[in-house]
Amino acid sequence: MYSSGNPTNIANPIKDARVQIDIETVSGRLKLFETTLCEKISWGDEAHNNLDPRGYLSAYNEDDIQLICCQADASTLWNVPPVVQARFVKSLRRSMKIVFSWQFTRDRPKEKEVVKYGLTVQDQDLPSSSEVMQVLNGTTNSFTIYNVYPRYFRVTGSGDVRFLEQEVDLVSGDLVLNRGNPEWWSFHDLNALNFSGCGDLAGPMAIIVSEETPQGILGETLSKFSIWGLYITFVLAVGRFIRLQCSDLRMRIPFENLPSCDRLLAICEDIYAARAEGELEVEEVLYWTLVKIYRSPHMLLEYTKLD
Repeated sequence: MYSSGNPTNIANPIKDARVQIDIETVSGRLKLFETTLCEKISWGDEAHNNLDPRGYLSAYNEDDIQLICCQADASTLWNVPPVVQARFVKSLRRSMKIVFSWQFTRDRPKEKEVVKYGLTVQDQDLPSSSEVMQVLNGTTNSFTIYNVYPRYFRVTGSGDVRFLEQEVDLVSGDLVLNRGNPEWWSFHDLNALNFSGCGDLAGPMAIIVSEETPQGILGETLSKFSIWGLYITFVLAVGRFIRLQCSDLRMRIPFENLPSCDRLLAICEDIYAARAEGELEVEEVLYWTLVKIYRSPHMLLEYTKLD
């Protein structure tokens, strides 16, 4: 049953991508950069010889590989009130974290169409708090973040985002605050010049392998819960049903497969007739007689033996 789903696997490409960079301190979190303007380029559209120099993608189908190229300029403005920004700048002296996140949207699996991958930049790769403060205060315009995110991703059929390779070099970039009215942030990939696939798009860039997913009811179930989840559910359901059927068999032996139940049925019919005629005292006597018979294995055997 499970193997029959393999021939029905279909491509599940990335339909939408967005990038967000947040900075967090003890005072809270502010969004520095966000863009939803990302191009999705199929791997087979152009020659990408220099995008995979180590051959990481040779084991995958070209139809499942996409190049995600985002614009360097944010699609949102930097609209933080001066009072809030001044208070946030003071909190940078105490602690600072920068979180980079990718968000991908696909058609399947159901209820997991949107997957998100977030990475907190390591302390040794962060700019100093003074560098960030100088940008926010207007002294300088940019600071550099190293080892922000991996270049290669693999989005599994079940909706998980994983590294394609453990030893892939991480991407570094410059965050630039563009002065003007209004102001906005830009993220420039420091390694963008080494890759020709994105053209003049020098923003966040990633190479995504989006795995195929099965179609149909069985395929959607496998994609959502994985084959192990489906197997465990099936085994637990069948096992519980068998247990209910076979549990306490020894307790039911005295009451099942009796030789003859005619006398017991006659008492039950008499109880029903007494109730219908309004003879409640007779009904109660017959009821307790039936209870006494079932409480005594000896009496039950006497009342149910063959004539």
